[in-house]
This record gives sequence, C-alpha cells and structure tokens, in this order.
Amino acid sequence: MSLKSILARSFAFRLGSVAGPQTLSHVFALWVGVIALSFASITFAGASDTVTVLHAFGGSNPGNDPDSLIQASDGNFYGTTYLPDSIVFKVTPSGQFTTLYKAPNNGGYYGGVVEGPDGFLYVNAGTIFRISKSGAGFKVMANSGAWGLSLASDGNFYGSDSNGIFRLTTKGTYTLLSSQSSNGFYVESFNKQATDGNFYGICYPVSSGWWHVCQVTTSGQVTPIFEYPTGTNGRSPANGILTQGSDGFLYGVADGGPGDVAFQVIFELTTSGSYAELYQSTGCTPKTGCSMVMQASDGNLWITNPRAESVFSITTSGTLLQTVSFNGIGHPSRLIQASSGILYGTTGEPDPSYGDAGSVFSLNADLPPPR
Repeated sequence: MSLKSILARSFAFRLGSVAGPQTLSHVFALWVGVIALSFASITFAGASDTVTVLHAFGGSNPGNDPDSLIQASDGNFYGTTYLPDSIVFKVTPSGQFTTLYKAPNNGGYYGGVVEGPDGFLYVNAGTIFRISKSGAGFKVMANSGAWGLSLASDGNFYGSDSNGIFRLTTKGTYTLLSSQSSNGFYVESFNKQATDGNFYGICYPVSSGWWHVCQVTTSGQVTPIFEYPTGTNGRSPANGILTQGSDGFLYGVADGGPGDVAFQVIFELTTSGSYAELYQSTGCTPKTGCSMVMQASDGNLWITNPRAESVFSITTSGTLLQTVSFNGIGHPSRLIQASSGILYGTTGEPDPSYGDAGSVFSLNADLPPPR
C-alpha cells in the first residue's frame, strides 16, 4: 500500500447529517469554592468539553473532505478540500466560512496549506501555488506537486516530490537539493521543522524494503532513523504525520494486527530512532480513516479516533485521561490548537462516494493558551 492511499484513508471521517451549528457536551465539574469580593469573584470549576460544528460541507456548500487546518497570522483558520470540488477556504474562530479559491472545472487534488513569511497561503496541489488571504493573486510557484511541504526557519519551503528533496523560495525559485536515487529513499511526507533544524517524515527504500522514518536536512541529506517492525507483530504508518512534543520526542500513530487495520498504537520516537509504544486503540479502515496525535498546551497528547467517533487524551507515558464523544457529529480527523487554547479540526471521509462531505469543528476543553 502506498503512503498516498494511507494518507487518503487517514485524513477524513464521517459527519453524518448536520444541518447547522450543533453542540455536544460532556460535562464534569468539581467546585472548589467561591470567594466573593466587592468588585470581583473567583470560581474554581472543572472543564466542560464542548464540540461545535462550525461549518458542514456538502449540499450547496462547495468542497468535499476537508484536509488539515492552519491558524494564520490574522487569527483565522485556512484549509483545503479534496475532490470533487477542490477549494481553499477560510473559517473564522466564530465559524464564518468563506471560499477563497476553487479549482477550475472542479478538478485537481488539494493537499495542505502553509502560510509563508510573506503572508501568502501556499497550497500543495498538482502544482504549488499561492494566493492571498483574500483569495486574490493566484500564482504558480512550482510546476511539481509536492508529497510534503514545510516552512523552515530560514524563510524557505522544503519538501519532497517525484524528483527528490527540494527547496522553494517565496520568489518561486525551485532548487533540487538531492535526488531519490542518491538518497536511496522516497520521502513521502514532510513534517514541521523540528527543534534540531531537521525534518522528519515517512519514507521507504527506492529498491525494496519496508516503511521507515527518515531525517531530512536543509541540505537535502536523507537518513533513515527507524524501520517499522515487520512480521507477526509488524507495524505500518497509519499516516505520514509526526508531531514533535515539548520533550523533543516525535509522536505518531501506527497500524497493527491482521490487515493492518485491527488496532492502532500511539508511539514515541526519539530523533535518534529509539521507539516505544504508549497506548493501543481501535483499528482504522479505508472508510473511517486513521488517528492523528498532537500535544496540547496541557502537556498531554490529544488523539483523534475516527473509527470510535471520539477524541481522547493521554499522558506522554500512556495513561488515558479522558474521552470526548463525537457520536452524531462525525469521525474526527485532525486537530490543531489555536492561540486561544481551543482545539479545532476536521471530519469527513476519504472518498466522496461514501456520501459524507465532512465538517470543520471546534473542541473547547478549557485548555490554557499555548505559550
């Protein structure tokens, strides 16, 4: 199975029928006390996990199967959708939705969006193009679509495509840093630049072999640091997403069991390749998709579980803390944490023929704003 098919099954999940903004609350409270003063009062209360659908795709709304979101420098959220109507969209924190750009003839595959240092939105499609946050100024920056694209601290984009590892400037200068034949690996995902200045992504050998995690430098050097186990207790990448935590570890999700769909494991990986499994959850399927993990401002890992229609959190040592149900709302796909501390994400399914176009949601778990 290619990573493209793995990514397709892992980025989307079903919303069901949602006609407008709806909420589902899972409430637990522990009142500690109330101190009343003449002009102020302080109340200590437990968290109230509230899921709100901000926008539902499908019907008269263009777009199908939203990809991941970013929060841009203006405080709004931007994302893309998959077939049949590929669009770039904006959603405000309050849920106001705007279609910024729509693919000609309703075609093309739109991957993720990255904000550049110039404030433009860079979209990974069959080409790499940019538009302004108002949807104007469309310009093709590279004629090769990337398998992965990330902005580095030097103000340039780095990624991988069918040629190899490349660098792209905001002026549109494309430089091939190294070829696949020289690296010996196809790098099929490209995550956010890590604190050591390198990139880490899912890869596999050009000749033959199994899935790996590779380190990629800004000079284009590719080094495998970990090979997924094979055999009876084998693992395969559930998706190409690796998230670096505040402890420096990379966190991700792997499939296991018969057919690579029986269960999923949340794992940690050091940048030197030391691997450990933290938690096991229900499996993933080509229809529901696979989980995604991120670290929030509370220091814990927040994980989507699309097959179980829930989001749950665990400690970095693997202890389950809480589960937020999405029953009746959809199959949560990917999460980000906004500057407010609220979590935002998408639901949907990887194939429009499944009949669920997906949504954009918020999850308020009373988390503090990121530092």
